[in-house]
Amino acid sequence: MAQKQQLDSPQTGDNMYDVFMQTLVAASQLPFVKVDRQTFLRKQFKNDPHLKTILEKGPQRVYKPEALERKAKKIISEMTLQTSAASFVAGLPGGPAALAAGTADVVQFYGFALNLAQQIAYLYGEKELFNNGGKDLDEEVKIRIIAYLGGMFGIAGATPLIAKIAKDTGQAMGKRALAKPLTKTVWYPIIKQIGKSLGQRVTKQTVQKAANKIVPIIGGVLSGGLTYLTFKPLGENLSTVFVKNLRGEFDEMLTEADLNPKFLNQIISETADTDLIEEAQFTEKH
Repeated sequence: MAQKQQLDSPQTGDNMYDVFMQTLVAASQLPFVKVDRQTFLRKQFKNDPHLKTILEKGPQRVYKPEALERKAKKIISEMTLQTSAASFVAGLPGGPAALAAGTADVVQFYGFALNLAQQIAYLYGEKELFNNGGKDLDEEVKIRIIAYLGGMFGIAGATPLIAKIAKDTGQAMGKRALAKPLTKTVWYPIIKQIGKSLGQRVTKQTVQKAANKIVPIIGGVLSGGLTYLTFKPLGENLSTVFVKNLRGEFDEMLTEADLNPKFLNQIISETADTDLIEEAQFTEKH
């Protein structure tokens, strides 16, 4: 019972969120992670007579969700093969450095997942993710990444968050006006919870990858095999979310305006208290 309480403690949850954010920052700096939206769309629609509209308004303005879904499946299959090959190389035995290598392999995995997430997002009409070149991850970028990866893993709350981001992106007309509204509303606790769930997955994967490396050669086979079996469904999960969003299947979902005022005030108050604590801790450290 004591162990169960420890796993569920706020401190443990915050640690998991920090673990994910550290992995996210490390993965975002890998050279293959960032996808230039215009370059990607030009490649995917290079002979398309509607290329100008696609670049300016997004492929979803030109094509039906079903057509984009077919193209997404092809992209996902290609990326799955690339990721599996890279994971096999990283999965070769590392001797005493197995744990560190396992961590590096997990960072690499999330780097590929982030690369694929961008391709899928751009295919369904999302704007550029790393507008500043990715040197610094601002709040909007972090929120979008958490939503995309949460959607890949099917984490509760990620689907409506992606729909919310897509809607706000369209309304903002390219302006960077997304971060502040989300972090100051009921969505912020949801963002934090998704991040904690992702952190738990990072921790589990790190241990599993390190264990695979202890077994000679077969560790590489396991790493590549597991990547192939897990990576493809992740891409398909995110693609499905975007397809349903374009079809309007999330339009009837309950929103912040539907919440009981007392419950809403409680969430906002709890979030504000958490922010004050984190700000005080940051000030103390610096």
